[in-house]
Amino acid sequence: MAEDGVYCCCHCPDPGKHVIEGTFEIDHSPWLCLPSAARSLAIRIYSQKGDPSTKKELKSKNADMMQGKVLRREQKPIMKGKLKLPTRIIKFKFKFQVVPEFGPPGAFIIENRDKHEFFLKSATLQYTLPAASNNQKFNFYCNSWVYPLEKTGVKRVFFVNELYLPLETPAGLVKLRRKELEKLRGGSNDERKPWDRIYQYDNYNDLGDPDNGQEYSRPVLGDHSTESRPTSIFRTYVPPDERMSPEKQEELRNNFVDALVRFLSPKQNRPSRSHQELPESIQKIVHFFFPSAAFSTGDFKFIMSIINFFRRKPKSSSEEETHSLDPEEDMYDIFAEKEVKEMEEWMKQELQKFVPNEIFNQVVANTAMRRNLLDSQLPSIIAENRDSWKEDKEFGRQLLAGTNPVRIRHLNVSPHIRVSYNNIGFFKELLLFVFESSYNDYFILDHHDYLMPFLNMINGKGVCAYATRTIVTSYWTLDTIEPYAVELSLPDPESSMVVFRDEGFRWELAKIHVAANDAAYHLLVSHWLHTHAVIEPFIIATRRQLSAMHPIHRLLDPHFKDTLHINALARGMFLNAGGILERTLFTAEFSMRLSSELYKQWRFDEQALPRDLVKRDMAVEVEDKKKRRGYLKPVLESYPYAKDGTEIWDAIKKWVTEYCKIFYKSKEDDRVKKDNDRVKEDDRVKEEDKVKEDDRVKEDDEVKKDDRVREDEEIQAWWSEIRNEGHGDQKEGWYDLNTLEDLIKALTTIIWITSGLHAAVNFGQYAYAGWPPNRPMLLRKFIPKPGAEELKEEEANRKKFLAEMMPEKFEMKFVIAVMDLLSRHASDEVYLGQRPPENKWEEREDVNNKFKEFSDRLGDIDKKIKERNKNSELTNRWGDAKIPYKLLDPDIPKAEFPSTEKGKPEKMGITGVGIPNSISI
Repeated sequence: MAEDGVYCCCHCPDPGKHVIEGTFEIDHSPWLCLPSAARSLAIRIYSQKGDPSTKKELKSKNADMMQGKVLRREQKPIMKGKLKLPTRIIKFKFKFQVVPEFGPPGAFIIENRDKHEFFLKSATLQYTLPAASNNQKFNFYCNSWVYPLEKTGVKRVFFVNELYLPLETPAGLVKLRRKELEKLRGGSNDERKPWDRIYQYDNYNDLGDPDNGQEYSRPVLGDHSTESRPTSIFRTYVPPDERMSPEKQEELRNNFVDALVRFLSPKQNRPSRSHQELPESIQKIVHFFFPSAAFSTGDFKFIMSIINFFRRKPKSSSEEETHSLDPEEDMYDIFAEKEVKEMEEWMKQELQKFVPNEIFNQVVANTAMRRNLLDSQLPSIIAENRDSWKEDKEFGRQLLAGTNPVRIRHLNVSPHIRVSYNNIGFFKELLLFVFESSYNDYFILDHHDYLMPFLNMINGKGVCAYATRTIVTSYWTLDTIEPYAVELSLPDPESSMVVFRDEGFRWELAKIHVAANDAAYHLLVSHWLHTHAVIEPFIIATRRQLSAMHPIHRLLDPHFKDTLHINALARGMFLNAGGILERTLFTAEFSMRLSSELYKQWRFDEQALPRDLVKRDMAVEVEDKKKRRGYLKPVLESYPYAKDGTEIWDAIKKWVTEYCKIFYKSKEDDRVKKDNDRVKEDDRVKEEDKVKEDDRVKEDDEVKKDDRVREDEEIQAWWSEIRNEGHGDQKEGWYDLNTLEDLIKALTTIIWITSGLHAAVNFGQYAYAGWPPNRPMLLRKFIPKPGAEELKEEEANRKKFLAEMMPEKFEMKFVIAVMDLLSRHASDEVYLGQRPPENKWEEREDVNNKFKEFSDRLGDIDKKIKERNKNSELTNRWGDAKIPYKLLDPDIPKAEFPSTEKGKPEKMGITGVGIPNSISI
C-alpha cells in the first residue's frame, strides 16, 4: 500500500500569503481513467468571511491537479463471499495560498474536467502556514457524485461540516448557500439525465403502460391532468446522491434472485414425506410386509404411478405444482431442502410475467448453472407450532403484534364510535349488545367501507373477495383478544352474511377472508402509502429548501437514505400495471386506485403515534399532576406495538427536542441562565415564588425560541412547500410551525414514520405472510351458505376446498420469495441510535453528548423489551406461535455499524430485530 501523496499548488509560493493544505479522498469504482488527462480537477476554496472591501466572497485561486497517484488500493466485496470488484481509493493533496485575512475556510468549489464521474468521499483543510492555528482541521463530509463539467454545466460546491441557521450563516457563505439551493430546485421540466442534481415534484399518477397492450392501460389517479409513467425499473431517474450504492443494488438483486431460485425450485426428493402421497390403506399394506426404511422415494413413486394408471389418472406435466392429498403438507414442502435444477418451460413463462427481464434472466441463468442444495428458513408463524395460526387467540394476537398492528380500533370507548357505526346492516343488533355491555372490551377490524365500491370490479376478475368487519373481544381471556363475529359483505345484500365463532368450518373460512383483506390493506396502505409514499415530499422539500448547512437538514438526512431510489424501483416493479402487487393481490389492477382513494383520509398530525393510538381509542391520555404533564395509557396492557412504540416515540421526541434547543436558542439565553442561578441561590425567596419565577423564565425563553423558528426562512419555506406542493391535496392536519413545539412535533413524526413505523409494518412480513394460509393475498372461493354440501363433506374434502380457495401454488411460492426479500435487512443498514461516519458532529460536542444519551436510552428500551418478552403474563408478546415481539426492539448491542473488515459483524438476513433509520427496502 503506497503512502506517497500528490501535491498541487495554485501557483509559485508567495511569502506574503498563508498556506492551506487540503486532502481530498475519492472513491473511484470500478477503475476508470481518473485522472486520464491533465487538469482533470480544479478546486477553489472560500472563506467564511466576506471581503470587507468588495462585500463579496473571499476565495482562493484555482488549484489544478495535473496528475495523481493511488494512495490506497483495495478489493471491496460487492457481496460477502461472492463477487469482488476492484476499488480505487485515491487521496489528492492540494496547497492553496490565501491572503492573511482569509480566516477559516467554509466551502470549496470543485470542477471535474475529466470524462467520467467520481465519488467524492471527504475533504480536510488545514493551515500549514502560519503554523500557529491550533492545528485546527476543517472537515467536509461530501459523499456525493461529481459528474464532468461538460455534462452538468455547473460546478459543485461543498460546505464545511458546521451547522448554521440561515440568519447565522457566515457572510462569506450566504451567497453560495442561496445559489446551491437554487441549483437543486432546477429550472426546466426537461427530461432528466443521470447526472442531473435536480429535485422536483411529479404526480406519479399514471402507472399504466398502454403501449404494451390495452390490458396495461390504467386511469390517471387523482384529479391531476398531467401524467407520469414509469420507465424501465433500473432506468428511472433518481438524483445521483439519492441512489443506493452499486453494492447495495447488487445485494438486493441477488437477494431476490436467490429467494426466487430457492422457493420456485421444485422439490425432487421427498424421502420423509413421499409415502404420504399413497392412500392410507396402501401404506398399511406396504409397511405390513416391508419396513419403511426398505422403500426409497422412487419405490413409492413407482407404486403411485401404478395406482394412477389403474385410476386412469394422467400424470401432470408439472407434477410439482399439483396439490397432494394433504394440501397443507404440500405447502409445507415449499420450505423443504431441495436441489436446484433448470426450470421447466411453463415455469419460465409464468415467472417472466411477474418480474423484469433483468431479474428473470439472472434466475434462469442461476438455475441452469447451479446444482447445489437449498434450504429455507421457516416462517416464524409455523417454525415452532405448525397449527397455531389457526387459533382464535393467534388471530387476535396478530392484530396487536403482527405485521399490521395499526388497524384495530377499540369499539366501546368513545361516543363518536356510536355515530360512525350506527347503520352498518348486519352488525346493528350485535353493536347494540356491545354498547350495552359494561363487562367486556370489544374491538373492531374494519375493512368494509373502502372496499365496497370496488368489489364488483374486483370479483369480476376471477377472485372471491368480501368487504369485512370483525368484532374482537377480550371477554374470555382478559388481555388476550379473540374474534367474536365477522360480517362478510357483497354488493348484493342477499349474498352477505355474518359468521360467528361457533360455526366450525365456516368460521375458519371467514377468518381467512378477513386475513386476505388485512394483507391487502397492509401492503397498499399501512406499508406503501403510510410510509414509502407519504415521506417522498418531505425528502424532496428538504433537498430543495434546507441547505446542507441547516441543522434540520443534518438531523433528517440519515432518515432519508435510499428512500427515493427504493420507491422508484417499487414503481417500476411492484406498483406498475402488470407489476407484482397487481398479479398477487386480490385488488389486482385496482390496487393503486384503492390506495389513492385512501390517501384522501391521510392526515400528517395523525401519523404521530400518540395521536394515532388515541384516534383508534387504543390508548387514553392520562394527566400526571405531580409531573405536570400527561402520558398515554394503552387500553390493553399487552399491546406490544403500542407499548414498545410509545417508548421509541418518547426517545425520538426527547432527542429531537434537545437537538432543536441547541440551535434554536434565544438571544438572551445567558441572561436566562443567570436569572435561574439567581433564583436558585436566593434563600430568602419562598419555594412557591421560585416555581413561579422558573415558569416565567421558561415561558420567556420559549417565546424567544419560537421567534427563531418564525425567523428561519428556510424552515418556513420547507414547511410551506410540503403543505402546498408536496402534499397539496391534503388541506387538514398540518401544524402551523410558528413555534418550536410545532417544529419538534413535526420532526418527531417524520423520524417515527421512517424508522419505527416502517420497521413495525415491514420486517415481520416473512414471519407472518411467508405462510400463505395465514395471510393470503387472494382467495378463489366464497364461503358456502349454512347447510351447503361442501360443509357436509368429510375433513379431507374440506382440505380440498381450502386448497382450491388458496392461490395457485406458483403464485404462493412467488409471494413467499417476495416476503423473503422485503424482510431482510441490508448489510449496509444504519440503525436508529447510530450515525454513519460521514454524518457525525465532530465539531459539536454538545450535539454528540445528546446523541449519546439518545443511543443509551434506546439501549435501555432494548433491555426492557427483552424483559417484557420473558413475562408470561403478557401473552400477546409471545403467543402460542412462540414469536417474541421484536419488530420495535432497537437492538443496539447487536446492530453495530456494518464493516467489510475481517472479524467485524454484519447485520443482514431475516432477523425481525432492529429499527433502521430509513425506509430503504
